[in-house]
Amino acid sequence: MFIQNFIISTQALTKPIFDFVETAFFAKLEKAFVLIFLILYSQAITILVLTGAASEGDGNIHWNLSILTVFWFLNYLLTLILFILKWRVVRDKLISVICHNYFLWVFLMYALLSVNWSEKPDETLKGAIALIGTVMFGVYIVCRYSFKEQINIIVSFFSIILVMSILFIFIPGYGIQGAKHAGAIRGVFNHKNIFGQIITLSTATFLLYSKTNFCPDKRLAYLGFTASFILVVASRSSSSLLYTVLLIALIHAVQVLRFRGQLFIWCLGTFAGSYFFIATWRQTVVNYVLNLLGKDPTLTGRTDIWDVILSKIQEKIWFGYGLDAFWHGIYGESFYIINAVRWELPSAHNGFLDLTLHLGVVGLGLLMLTVWITFVKVLAILKTDFSWPHVWPFMFISYTFMINMSESFLGVQNNIQTVFLAIACTSTSVEFSKMFGATPQLKD
Repeated sequence: MFIQNFIISTQALTKPIFDFVETAFFAKLEKAFVLIFLILYSQAITILVLTGAASEGDGNIHWNLSILTVFWFLNYLLTLILFILKWRVVRDKLISVICHNYFLWVFLMYALLSVNWSEKPDETLKGAIALIGTVMFGVYIVCRYSFKEQINIIVSFFSIILVMSILFIFIPGYGIQGAKHAGAIRGVFNHKNIFGQIITLSTATFLLYSKTNFCPDKRLAYLGFTASFILVVASRSSSSLLYTVLLIALIHAVQVLRFRGQLFIWCLGTFAGSYFFIATWRQTVVNYVLNLLGKDPTLTGRTDIWDVILSKIQEKIWFGYGLDAFWHGIYGESFYIINAVRWELPSAHNGFLDLTLHLGVVGLGLLMLTVWITFVKVLAILKTDFSWPHVWPFMFISYTFMINMSESFLGVQNNIQTVFLAIACTSTSVEFSKMFGATPQLKD
């Protein structure tokens, strides 16, 4: 009797809450929550404001960014609450995501288990919880919204970033970087390279959006594409400009999947021939591109760093040093690297090497399997029924491979790249399941 009365009382108390959750006003609050935290995950505005618009070269000043930890915890908590409140809406998709992304969940659990062999268990535990929370935020977006709505949210995010960045250019000392990179546009970010990375994705996303059949005004989409491309150039980030050109070319090249018969075979043969040409003359091509971009063959010293890092990877090649347990300045295993290169590095400037440092070959393999399976699935979707919205996961995964050759964004918590990767992987698995009626044998 007591239990029955307790259940009745609980239902009576929670009914107004669940009724409010079904309202249009709550839906607007929910979308605002998603967009605000996408902006926070991108590091827009917050880092710039908290550092007082400092620029690289202003001096070695350590800023207090602890307030961001509060934002991240709030995001994890609110995401969990939304999963509960919207359970009837997200349940079916969540089950599909869980069943068809096996390697993703194994990777996350493996990252959490790395606390057992970590050089810094406390940091690993915090990092693993943060990584799971970051991924689950992306998963919630996929479970809560249709694929079309997800694209619209991503376009809204880039629209906000684009407009705010243009406005910040006119605020002295903020939108334009000073000191070492004086004159380079950085928008609402604290560094031109971070700005370039985000605006590269913005350029490609607006281009894709202009081609979709649900774009309400293609002129605005083209305006977003043009403005984004101009800002990439204005950021003076040569790598971002290269990635932007490659993504634009890739978006146009992917249309080959629409072709059938001999035309498709001829196109594949052309791509294969281009690949073998580049592979055969790799060093010549690389040197030419680097010279064109004004880069030295060591990629601003990165290749020298990587040689030293590879020696540290060899020491714990299978399982790594534990998530977030390596890069701690002179107080961690990173001291060996810093001492060797005479430079206080925050990362390896290579996502694949950094992930191997943290979680070993096993961790890298698990995440790469997740990404590779997603890549194959999205190609199957595009080949079966080509549609421009489905090109977005293909584009982002391609970009992930590009950017992580010189930056570290693989398996990084509290970062927009990880949120987008979670969206790309899980939304593709849902769409693949719908299109092909995936059976248990097809699960990851």
